[in-house]
Amino acid sequence: MKLPDCETLKLTLRNTRLDILMNRPEQRNAINAQMAAELTDLLNRLHATRDVRLVVLRGAGGNFCAGGDIKERKAVAEAAVPGTDPVKERNERAGWMFRTLQNLPQTTIAAVEGSAFGGGLGFACCADLTIVTESARMGMPEVTLGIAPAQIAPFVVKRVGLSRARQLALTASRFGGREAYEFGVAQYLCADNGMDAKIEEVAAQVTRCAPMASAATKEILLAVGSIPDAEMAAFAAERFSALANGPEGREGQLAFVEKRPPAWAAHLTQSGRGQ
Repeated sequence: MKLPDCETLKLTLRNTRLDILMNRPEQRNAINAQMAAELTDLLNRLHATRDVRLVVLRGAGGNFCAGGDIKERKAVAEAAVPGTDPVKERNERAGWMFRTLQNLPQTTIAAVEGSAFGGGLGFACCADLTIVTESARMGMPEVTLGIAPAQIAPFVVKRVGLSRARQLALTASRFGGREAYEFGVAQYLCADNGMDAKIEEVAAQVTRCAPMASAATKEILLAVGSIPDAEMAAFAAERFSALANGPEGREGQLAFVEKRPPAWAAHLTQSGRGQ
């Protein structure tokens, strides 16, 4: 995969893993229009490639993402031409960015440290796997600013349930890493100095799994609730058959019979990881 040139993102490709570092540390990695455009373009490229199988999203300078860039958003609203609604257009684009992230065929890891408010919390809830440090601070502060968490709300509800989402959104409560883990925002909790090691541990677990099978499994999981029950069995069976009759399924089953690692995980065993 050819990486695009970005100013607000730092990209590192290591074999089939892409590390995305949101790189506006002075603004606690708040999402401005340029970052949103660069990230959306990158996510669209990821949808179209199978060269990458794991994506790790992290923030520079000890913070994950402080949410939307409020100063820029205010300036956009004040400069609006009569008859146009750039605020609505900007917000809708953000919604599609979050949906694109959620629906990536790659497995995604969000590594949350420091601040993760608004859109930062949205990223954490869109990722497949979220790691949070104990000292992280998270929340949905939108109502205290006179606006709504319009685009992240669906993902927060899916992640923590409607009752908890109501509490977090309507009180604008801030919560820490341990609470994020207990609420279900994050599946992994680590010490403040343990993020690097935890990322590698989770990444090793992910790369033990077959990439096409992981993508299909993710598609099935995300379809729950959106496909009628009467259609779900056929939908899942089609995905299962394509995998079982395809190269990954044949290799995985042959490796099981031959009592060896499958081709996609052999390097893990050779290096002593993932056992």
